Amino acid sequence: IIHFIISSYYAVAQAASLISLAGHNVCITLQNKQETALDLAHWYVLQRTRAPFERFRDGLRSLGVLDALQTYPLQMKWSNAFQDECRTLAFWQDYLQEAEFENDVSLEDILVFCTGCDSIPALGFSPKPSLEFVTNCRFPVANTCENILRIPVHAVYTTFKSDMDFAIRNSPGFGRA
Repeated sequence: IIHFIISSYYAVAQAASLISLAGHNVCITLQNKQETALDLAHWYVLQRTRAPFERFRDGLRSLGVLDALQTYPLQMKWSNAFQDECRTLAFWQDYLQEAEFENDVSLEDILVFCTGCDSIPALGFSPKPSLEFVTNCRFPVANTCENILRIPVHAVYTTFKSDMDFAIRNSPGFGRA
Protein backbone atom coordinates (compact mmCIF):
# COMPACT_ATOMS: atom_id res chain seq x y z
CA ILE A 1 0.00 0.00 0.00
CA ILE A 2 2.83 2.39 0.78
CA HIS A 3 4.34 1.77 -2.65
CA PHE A 4 0.95 2.55 -4.26
CA ILE A 5 0.63 5.80 -2.28
CA ILE A 6 4.15 6.91 -3.19
CA SER A 7 3.74 6.09 -6.89
CA SER A 8 0.36 7.85 -6.92
CA TYR A 9 1.93 10.91 -5.29
CA TYR A 10 4.64 11.08 -7.98
CA ALA A 11 2.07 10.64 -10.76
CA VAL A 12 -0.02 13.49 -9.35
CA ALA A 13 3.09 15.66 -8.96
CA GLN A 14 4.10 15.02 -12.59
CA ALA A 15 0.57 15.78 -13.81
CA ALA A 16 0.46 18.96 -11.73
CA SER A 17 3.78 20.03 -13.22
CA LEU A 18 2.51 19.45 -16.75
CA ILE A 19 -0.74 21.28 -16.00
CA SER A 20 1.17 24.23 -14.57
CA LEU A 21 3.56 24.28 -17.55
CA ALA A 22 0.57 24.41 -19.90
CA GLY A 23 -0.70 27.50 -18.09
CA HIS A 24 -3.90 25.86 -16.88
CA ASN A 25 -4.45 27.59 -13.53
CA VAL A 26 -7.94 26.34 -12.71
CA CYS A 27 -8.69 24.03 -9.83
CA ILE A 28 -9.41 20.64 -11.37
CA THR A 29 -12.65 18.99 -10.32
CA LEU A 30 -14.71 16.10 -11.58
CA GLN A 31 -16.99 18.62 -13.29
CA ASN A 32 -14.24 20.33 -15.31
CA LYS A 33 -12.01 17.32 -15.99
CA GLN A 34 -13.09 17.13 -19.67
CA GLU A 35 -12.32 20.81 -20.23
CA THR A 36 -8.94 20.40 -18.52
CA ALA A 37 -8.07 17.38 -20.65
CA LEU A 38 -8.97 19.31 -23.83
CA ASP A 39 -6.93 22.32 -22.73
CA LEU A 40 -3.92 20.13 -22.03
CA ALA A 41 -4.27 18.23 -25.29
CA HIS A 42 -4.56 21.51 -27.20
CA TRP A 43 -1.47 22.91 -25.53
CA TYR A 44 0.57 19.74 -25.87
CA VAL A 45 -0.30 18.99 -29.49
CA LEU A 46 -0.57 22.47 -30.94
CA GLN A 47 1.91 24.49 -28.91
CA ARG A 48 4.69 21.96 -28.42
CA THR A 49 4.66 20.66 -32.00
CA ARG A 50 4.05 23.95 -33.78
CA ALA A 51 7.69 24.92 -34.34
CA PRO A 52 8.80 21.51 -35.75
CA PHE A 53 5.67 21.42 -37.91
CA GLU A 54 6.36 24.91 -39.28
CA ARG A 55 9.98 23.97 -40.10
CA PHE A 56 8.74 20.84 -41.89
CA ARG A 57 6.10 22.86 -43.80
CA ASP A 58 8.68 25.50 -44.78
CA GLY A 59 11.02 22.79 -46.03
CA LEU A 60 8.28 21.29 -48.20
CA ARG A 61 7.36 24.75 -49.47
CA SER A 62 10.97 25.61 -50.40
CA LEU A 63 11.17 22.52 -52.61
CA GLY A 64 7.76 23.13 -54.20
CA VAL A 65 6.39 19.92 -52.71
CA LEU A 66 3.80 21.62 -50.51
CA ASP A 67 2.23 23.39 -53.50
CA ALA A 68 2.14 20.10 -55.44
CA LEU A 69 0.52 18.32 -52.49
CA GLN A 70 -2.15 20.99 -52.20
CA THR A 71 -2.76 21.24 -55.96
CA TYR A 72 -2.73 17.50 -56.72
CA PRO A 73 -3.65 15.68 -53.49
CA LEU A 74 -4.88 12.48 -55.17
CA GLN A 75 -1.81 12.11 -57.38
CA MET A 76 0.53 12.64 -54.42
CA LYS A 77 -1.25 10.02 -52.28
CA TRP A 78 0.09 6.96 -54.18
CA SER A 79 3.70 6.94 -53.00
CA ASN A 80 3.30 3.99 -50.60
CA ALA A 81 1.24 2.06 -53.12
CA PHE A 82 3.87 2.74 -55.77
CA GLN A 83 6.62 1.30 -53.55
CA ASP A 84 4.49 -1.78 -52.84
CA GLU A 85 3.83 -2.23 -56.57
CA CYS A 86 7.54 -1.89 -57.41
CA ARG A 87 8.35 -4.60 -54.87
CA THR A 88 5.59 -6.81 -56.29
CA LEU A 89 6.88 -6.22 -59.83
CA ALA A 90 10.29 -7.45 -58.67
CA PHE A 91 8.55 -10.51 -57.18
CA TRP A 92 6.83 -11.10 -60.55
CA GLN A 93 10.16 -10.97 -62.39
CA ASP A 94 11.71 -13.41 -59.91
CA TYR A 95 8.66 -15.65 -60.25
CA LEU A 96 9.03 -15.76 -64.04
CA GLN A 97 12.74 -16.57 -63.76
CA GLU A 98 12.02 -19.40 -61.33
CA ALA A 99 9.24 -20.73 -63.60
CA GLU A 100 11.78 -21.02 -66.39
CA PHE A 101 13.81 -23.56 -64.39
CA GLU A 102 11.46 -25.13 -61.82
CA ASN A 103 8.75 -27.69 -62.53
CA ASP A 104 6.03 -26.51 -60.05
CA VAL A 105 4.62 -23.95 -62.45
CA SER A 106 6.08 -23.55 -65.93
CA LEU A 107 6.13 -20.52 -68.20
CA GLU A 108 3.58 -22.34 -70.36
CA ASP A 109 1.29 -22.74 -67.33
CA ILE A 110 1.56 -19.01 -66.67
CA LEU A 111 0.84 -18.19 -70.32
CA VAL A 112 -2.25 -20.42 -70.32
CA PHE A 113 -3.45 -18.86 -67.05
CA CYS A 114 -2.99 -15.32 -68.38
CA THR A 115 -4.15 -15.67 -71.99
CA GLY A 116 -5.78 -19.07 -72.48
CA CYS A 117 -3.09 -19.90 -75.09
CA ASP A 118 -0.38 -22.50 -74.65
CA SER A 119 1.94 -20.74 -77.12
CA ILE A 120 2.38 -17.25 -78.48
CA PRO A 121 0.25 -16.76 -81.64
CA ALA A 122 2.15 -16.14 -84.90
CA LEU A 123 0.75 -12.59 -85.14
CA GLY A 124 1.18 -11.93 -81.43
CA PHE A 125 -1.52 -11.14 -78.94
CA SER A 126 -4.32 -8.70 -79.53
CA PRO A 127 -4.76 -6.93 -77.25
CA LYS A 128 -1.22 -6.87 -75.97
CA PRO A 129 -0.92 -8.62 -72.58
CA SER A 130 -0.81 -6.27 -69.59
CA LEU A 131 -0.18 -6.49 -65.89
CA GLU A 132 -2.17 -4.78 -63.14
CA PHE A 133 -1.86 -4.80 -59.36
CA VAL A 134 -4.65 -5.69 -56.94
CA THR A 135 -4.71 -5.12 -53.20
CA ASN A 136 -8.11 -6.57 -52.39
CA CYS A 137 -7.31 -10.19 -53.31
CA ARG A 138 -4.47 -12.48 -52.30
CA PHE A 139 -4.55 -14.54 -55.51
CA PRO A 140 -3.91 -13.49 -59.11
CA VAL A 141 -6.85 -13.00 -61.44
CA ALA A 142 -6.64 -13.25 -65.22
CA ASN A 143 -8.93 -11.88 -67.89
CA THR A 144 -8.08 -14.04 -70.90
CA CYS A 145 -10.29 -12.04 -73.27
CA GLU A 146 -8.43 -8.81 -72.58
CA ASN A 147 -5.09 -10.49 -71.77
CA ILE A 148 -4.85 -8.79 -68.39
CA LEU A 149 -3.16 -10.43 -65.45
CA ARG A 150 -3.95 -8.85 -62.09
CA ILE A 151 -1.35 -9.86 -59.53
CA PRO A 152 -1.73 -9.40 -55.78
CA VAL A 153 0.47 -6.97 -53.90
CA HIS A 154 2.44 -8.88 -51.26
CA ALA A 155 5.13 -7.86 -48.79
CA VAL A 156 6.96 -11.21 -48.78
CA TYR A 157 8.14 -13.17 -51.84
CA THR A 158 7.43 -16.62 -50.42
CA THR A 159 3.78 -15.68 -49.84
CA PHE A 160 3.55 -14.16 -53.31
CA LYS A 161 5.02 -17.30 -54.90
CA SER A 162 2.81 -19.64 -52.88
CA ASP A 163 -0.38 -17.76 -53.80
CA MET A 164 0.62 -17.51 -57.47
CA ASP A 165 1.44 -21.24 -57.63
CA PHE A 166 -1.83 -22.18 -55.94
CA ALA A 167 -3.96 -20.06 -58.27
CA ILE A 168 -2.25 -21.18 -61.46
CA ARG A 169 -2.24 -24.89 -60.57
CA ASN A 170 -5.85 -24.87 -59.37
CA SER A 171 -7.63 -22.95 -62.10
CA PRO A 172 -7.91 -25.06 -65.23
CA GLY A 173 -10.09 -22.41 -66.90
CA PHE A 174 -12.18 -23.13 -69.95
CA GLY A 175 -9.51 -24.87 -72.00
CA ARG A 176 -6.73 -23.81 -74.26
CA ALA A 177 -7.06 -21.69 -77.37
